[in-house]
Amino acid sequence: MRKQYKTLLFDVDGTLMDFDASEAEQLRYIFQPFGEDRVESMIDTYRRINHELWDSYEKGLITKLHITDARFDAVFKEYGITADGKDAELRYRRRLNQSAILIPGAVNVLEELKDHFQMYVVTNGFADTQKPRMADSGLDRYFIESFISEEIGYQKPQKEFFDYCFSHMNGVERDSTLIIGDSLKSDIKGGIQAGIDTCWYNPHGKEADAGMTVTMEIRDIKELPHLLLC
Repeated sequence: MRKQYKTLLFDVDGTLMDFDASEAEQLRYIFQPFGEDRVESMIDTYRRINHELWDSYEKGLITKLHITDARFDAVFKEYGITADGKDAELRYRRRLNQSAILIPGAVNVLEELKDHFQMYVVTNGFADTQKPRMADSGLDRYFIESFISEEIGYQKPQKEFFDYCFSHMNGVERDSTLIIGDSLKSDIKGGIQAGIDTCWYNPHGKEADAGMTVTMEIRDIKELPHLLLC
């Protein structure tokens, strides 16, 4: 028998929004002045460095300010480029805040679910990036509230992040809550540590970490209504 969930917690980037596409578009703009022939290589380098920094952040080892202060300077250093990393960060974030590319089918999925569940956003993104992108894309109208790690002071997968969320969701019970997200390290691990069921959005067919039990897995976000409503 299908479990009856009442509350859905949605990650944003990589789950409802195609952050990779938005990111690449804005990074090309930032890196083009340093040579068209190495733009794609610089994007790959940025993504590697950024991933390492976010991994450290999610482990509680660094702050978000360290991420934004360090990532572009680290890229420029690898390429021997003399440029202002903080200025590049400001220009990148300004453009990114105005870019909201949705995962195909995401809005239709939310339309199908909105009358059946209480829905909230749980994200590790920056508040000044997520809020305008949610508004511009129209996603914000589907959610009761958005919980953003920068505003809470804790981040997924920390248990404290989810404890804060549940303390601010009136009457929501963990045993009837499901988190949907693309990240094993933040969304799925966080959900497990918080004692809630998990739905891993895994469009690329990655292998789950050893010992990590996922409640359900989907390859296409459009599979979600069938799993939850049928």
